[in-house]
Amino acid sequence: MKKIYLGLTVAAATLFLAACGSSNKEATKESDQVSGEFTVVTNRTDADKLYDQIEKDFKKKYPEIKDIKWESAGTDYDQYIANRMNTEDYGDVVFIPFSMAGKPEDYSKYFEELGTVKAMEKDYLDVTEADYDGKAYGLPTVLNSLGLVYNEAVFKKAGIDKLPQSTEELIADAKTIKEKTGAIPFYTNYQRLAVWAGALSSYGGEDFKKEMVESKSAFKEGQPIREVMDVIYQLAKAGLIEKDPVTLETQQAQQQLADGKIAMLMSGSQDVAPLQKLSKNTINIMPFPHLLDGKTSLALGAPSVIGINKHSKNKVAAKAFLDFFIDPASGFAKDMGGMTPVKAKLDDTEQKAIKDNNVILTAPATDPAIEAKYTAIANEVGVGRLTDVLQKTVNIALYPDQNESYQDYVNSLEKKWEAAAKAHE
Repeated sequence: MKKIYLGLTVAAATLFLAACGSSNKEATKESDQVSGEFTVVTNRTDADKLYDQIEKDFKKKYPEIKDIKWESAGTDYDQYIANRMNTEDYGDVVFIPFSMAGKPEDYSKYFEELGTVKAMEKDYLDVTEADYDGKAYGLPTVLNSLGLVYNEAVFKKAGIDKLPQSTEELIADAKTIKEKTGAIPFYTNYQRLAVWAGALSSYGGEDFKKEMVESKSAFKEGQPIREVMDVIYQLAKAGLIEKDPVTLETQQAQQQLADGKIAMLMSGSQDVAPLQKLSKNTINIMPFPHLLDGKTSLALGAPSVIGINKHSKNKVAAKAFLDFFIDPASGFAKDMGGMTPVKAKLDDTEQKAIKDNNVILTAPATDPAIEAKYTAIANEVGVGRLTDVLQKTVNIALYPDQNESYQDYVNSLEKKWEAAAKAHE
């Protein structure tokens, strides 16, 4: 396997795509059609062994493949691939830069159409990561769930045998954990509170932005940002978080969770396996403690989206590879701690999770006009960065004498939202 490293070490990951409909049949109906070589551009430099095995298995299935060239970009993948897209030479299998979401009409200029959204929804989860005018140009590499990662042994020691399904139940469980185990119930991850933005659709549904724009309201009880603020505020106010949320780094906190010194933290399923390696106890992830239509939500998000270069000279092989790559048998989904987007390839546990929960996307598709208006209003109000709001919420809870009251803060945000929303009618 030829590897071409073009940048520095990167953090997240990778490749995918499944051809569908007639495209998929064309790519895989005869193995002798899948031949030659192609290039995969990835933002990972930490997966050589995995890629070696994937390439080996792919060549075993398609022996006429001569070579797969793996190119790794630097830490700023979007900028790197955007520069290369000024030419026609930007690989065959390519990450679609998330920055393109602002101009979805450009997808067709650079990427192969994979099929209609309506047709693909029958076979795949989350097909609107890179779509325009009813057509899909990219699909998730893998789907990770977002929720509360927890140490089962701590819950067991506290006598908790049912996961919380509301903020009230979460606070009650956290108090029980503190009283009966001495563990820190919840790590707020102060420096990375922005990750809670992925929880908003679990608290407000996938159309929460539209509802907030049209109602001209965002911070009344029950609305998603307010719900997340309430969770953080109540945990902090009751002394159920770490004593110093500013300095306890994530890596230290994860080790403490593995050791049973911390009970819960908010993260994604990709962190469960690494934490499990650090712990003698079972580490698991639960849905956010909130019910929509009587069920908790299975919050799913894609760490990356992949498509086929429209100018690729070996689209057949590229599509066959990507179809193979997202299959659980490739090992990629397991390596990423997530699930395949291919519905037919979900295992029994994943099928049950989908049946028992509402499948909610952490970054649901939003009408461009609504998205623009929501962003404009949020920026004017000062809540465009959820980190800022939640950090202030923690500070209000921990240092009430140095800040306005929580209710006054919420009320001020609501007034600002109402005024900004009216200005953008």
